[in-house]
Amino acid sequence: MDLSRNERRLVELIFVGKKIARVDLAERSGMTGASVTRLIGRLIEIGLLIEVVERTGAQGQPRRLLSLRADRYLSAGITFSVSRMEVAIVDLAGKILTSLSVDIETSTALSVAGAAQAAIAVMLADLGMPKDRLLGVGCSVPGNFGTMSNILKAHSFFPAFDDGEADQAFKATFEAPYYIENDGTAAALGEYVFGGRIPQPDPMFFIHIGHGVGGGAVIDGRPYRGVNGNACLPGVLYPYDQPRPSGQDLFATLNGAGFAIHDFVDLERLPDSAEVALGAWVERAGKQLSETVRVATAMFDPALIILGGRLPELVTDKLVGAISSQPILGPSRGLEVAAVEASRLGPRAGAIGAGACIPFFASLFSAAVADDGSPYLNGRKPKSRP
Repeated sequence: MDLSRNERRLVELIFVGKKIARVDLAERSGMTGASVTRLIGRLIEIGLLIEVVERTGAQGQPRRLLSLRADRYLSAGITFSVSRMEVAIVDLAGKILTSLSVDIETSTALSVAGAAQAAIAVMLADLGMPKDRLLGVGCSVPGNFGTMSNILKAHSFFPAFDDGEADQAFKATFEAPYYIENDGTAAALGEYVFGGRIPQPDPMFFIHIGHGVGGGAVIDGRPYRGVNGNACLPGVLYPYDQPRPSGQDLFATLNGAGFAIHDFVDLERLPDSAEVALGAWVERAGKQLSETVRVATAMFDPALIILGGRLPELVTDKLVGAISSQPILGPSRGLEVAAVEASRLGPRAGAIGAGACIPFFASLFSAAVADDGSPYLNGRKPKSRP
C-alpha cells in the first residue's frame, strides 16, 4: 500500500469511527473539503473505501457515510504459547475470519516459520482469497529485542527463538511483508485499534499477562517502543526468585494445589474445586499489579490502563477487580492513579488480533510513518524468490 500521509490520516479516522461523513472527516483532519473529496476519490477508486447511504426517515437528503471495505485487505496474525501457535486471518473490521491452532513440534525457528506459512496458505485458500489481499503477517513474540531487527532473547519457554534467528527465518519463509513485535507492544496496539473506545485513550498503557509480565504503551497514536523496541516492561518490578503476577506463576500455583496445568488452554477447563487456589492467586497478583498501576501512572500519566493478555476473560475480570479494590496511592499529592479496565478483545482475539493488527497499522495509519518518512514499526519484506 503506497498511501500518502494525508490518505493514511483519513483512513485512520474512518478505521476508528467506522462510518463517517465527509464533512466530519474534514473537521477532524483539519483538511479542506476539496482536499478530502480528492483524496477520498482515490481511496474509493482503489477499493479501500465504500460510501453508503444512511436513511433516517426524515425529510431532506440522506446522509452519505464513508466506511472501510472490510474484505478489501486481510492480515495474518501469529501468536505463541509453550506448545502451540495460533494463526489467524483478520479483515479490516477486526473480525477473525478463520484461525488454526498448530502444534510446535520442533526447536528451530525456520521450521516454525514454515508451519505458520503453510497454515496461512491453507486458510487463504479455504476463504477463496488471493494472496495479494494479504497486507502482511504480524508476529507477536514473547521476547525482547537486541536491535531493531533481531530478537536477542526469547522467553526461556520458547527455545525455537532462543538462537536469535527468528527474524531471518521469518524473512526467508513468509510470502508477504512481516512485522515482529514483543507480545506486550502488539497487544497494546491491537487494543488501541480494535478496542472500540471512542475517543481512543491516548496515552494508553497495557499490562500484558502472558507467561511473564509484559506491557506496552500507545502515545500520540503510535506504540511507544523505546530505542530497541523493549519499552514498557513492568515485569522488572517482580523478581524471578519470588512469586510474580505472571501466567507461569499461576500455572505453578495451580499445579502445586493438585491441578494439572501446562498451558493457557488448560485454564479454560478448570474444575470448580480450583476456585480457592485461583482466588488466592488473584488476590495476591492484584496486590502486586497495583504497583504497576501506580508506577505506570507516574511515568506515563495515561488516560487508561488496560489489563489483558493470555488469561481467560473471567480471570482477567477478577484480576481487574482485585486491583481496583486496592487503596493505591497516587504518584504525587493530589494525583490519582489512572483507571484500569479489562481488555475488550479477550485472550484469544486479543493475542491473535493484536498480531494481525500490526500490518494494518503499518500499511494504513499515519502514525506508522516516522517524521523522516521511514517506516516506524519493525517490518521486514520477504526475500525475493526466483
